[in-house]
Amino acid sequence: MEAGEGKIEAGVTIELTEAQRRARRMRNLAIGGCLLGLVAIFYVATIVKIGPSMMRASQMQGQSQ
Repeated sequence: MEAGEGKIEAGVTIELTEAQRRARRMRNLAIGGCLLGLVAIFYVATIVKIGPSMMRASQMQGQSQ
């Protein structure tokens, strides 16, 4: 290993090129879109699974009053 290779030095910053910044931004947007899609899928699945039982419960409450 050469001197300084693989070591992190305090105060040294890495400047990204414009292409690297665009690639990072696109990657972040893709990950965010996937997470948003998963949230939407879980939300819809929850409503589909719980929805009918909630409707039955509200109808039973209306009949008992």
